[in-house]
Amino acid sequence: MNITLSKSDVIWSYLAQFFNIGSGLITLPLVLRMLSTEEIAMNYLMLTIGTMVALIDFGFAPQFGRNVSYVYSGAQELVREGIQQEKVTNVINYHLLKCLIDVAKMVYRYMSLIVLFIMLTFGTLYIYKVTDGFSNVNNSILIWVVFSVSTYFNVYFCYYISLLTGRGLVKESKIATLASRISYILLSYVLILSGLGLLGLCISNLLSPFLSRAICYYYFYDNQLKRELNCHNSSKEERKELFSVIWYNAKKLGVNFVGSYAILKFSMFIVGLYLVASDVASYGLMMQFVDIIGMISSTFFYSMIPNLTSYRVNNQLDELISSFSMSMIVYFILYISLSIGMVVLGPWLLNLIGSNAVLPSLKVLLIYLIVIFFEKNQGNFATLIAIDNKVPFVKAALLSGLAICIGDLLILQFTNLGLLGIVLVQGIVQLSYNYWRWPLSVFREYNISGYSFICQGVNKMCSKIF
Repeated sequence: MNITLSKSDVIWSYLAQFFNIGSGLITLPLVLRMLSTEEIAMNYLMLTIGTMVALIDFGFAPQFGRNVSYVYSGAQELVREGIQQEKVTNVINYHLLKCLIDVAKMVYRYMSLIVLFIMLTFGTLYIYKVTDGFSNVNNSILIWVVFSVSTYFNVYFCYYISLLTGRGLVKESKIATLASRISYILLSYVLILSGLGLLGLCISNLLSPFLSRAICYYYFYDNQLKRELNCHNSSKEERKELFSVIWYNAKKLGVNFVGSYAILKFSMFIVGLYLVASDVASYGLMMQFVDIIGMISSTFFYSMIPNLTSYRVNNQLDELISSFSMSMIVYFILYISLSIGMVVLGPWLLNLIGSNAVLPSLKVLLIYLIVIFFEKNQGNFATLIAIDNKVPFVKAALLSGLAICIGDLLILQFTNLGLLGIVLVQGIVQLSYNYWRWPLSVFREYNISGYSFICQGVNKMCSKIF
């Protein structure tokens, strides 16, 4: 059984990605105008805590999505590593699907409770300290509690998106995301303009995931699926055994996420300790813009993951490689085009709006764009490897992350290279292994050259267009 990606799936993916990226930018002018300086500072601190806490997902989301794809592609048994081709049929194992859904609910229920506990204990102590004992922001205790509860629900409802994308309902998952982000924007404007300030922003963040959850539930649990699942119950032993299967690679992906976080984000913390505010602002602005370019460029690839998983389960390797290659050609074209646009138009646009932050020098910007291009490229190849239910890149990610952290500290402590040194450290460390290792691994596994890989992608893309 194959999961297919339609043109509407792609369109909705880009719409959802636009609003996912744009929701913060759309509300930013109102936030900067209507909130006090202390509220703005507290908002950024809360978002920082929320981002760090989100690492507790630890690789479960992609694992659940991938295993749901396995089941819908005909897998009759889920294993810790690899795929048992001899146990793939044209029949969906609804008992296995029921067990998988029950495990997902259990994992995210406990995970969200842990997040809430951390935020209401250690997080509260941190917010107490940075708000001078909850004194410099009105209703700061209530604001923090509402934000903590909103984070709890955002984490808990995460598995619904994994269920939808795993089933191949890409468009439907993006509709849910789009509805959630639009509701967040509208609620934020209404509540802030009503005088609730930062509390209004937190209430918006609390309410918007419920709409996403309702839409996901509606699309995933259709009448046929409800009838099939009602005929099955999972035992405690089955859930425990299936959890051990999921956890085997989830823990590896989780450690890999920590390594990736160190590679991509830790430099921001170090820069703040060594460089002047203008350099910090420039680096943060550059990171934000290039992150957006990377997310937009990779949207088509991530939309294709259910299809790629289905091709792998059904051992359709030629279709797997040609589809993956096409998604990478799209990535190449979009990333390069958007990067050129940023270099040419970015400074002009910032000057037009009177921005107090500017982009770094052209040399730093160009090197960073090249570094992130290869970063996303090897990340996409690594994701393809993970589709095969294998995670061989954990140690490399951790060692690279550690090397970059140490390199950044040494560069800033003992040289005057500043931002140039930071981007060079990331590029040199990653070029020494990760940038070439995982693409080469894919080429060797599927017995294809880089030239042939590109030709297949171009041909398939042209056949789709023309």
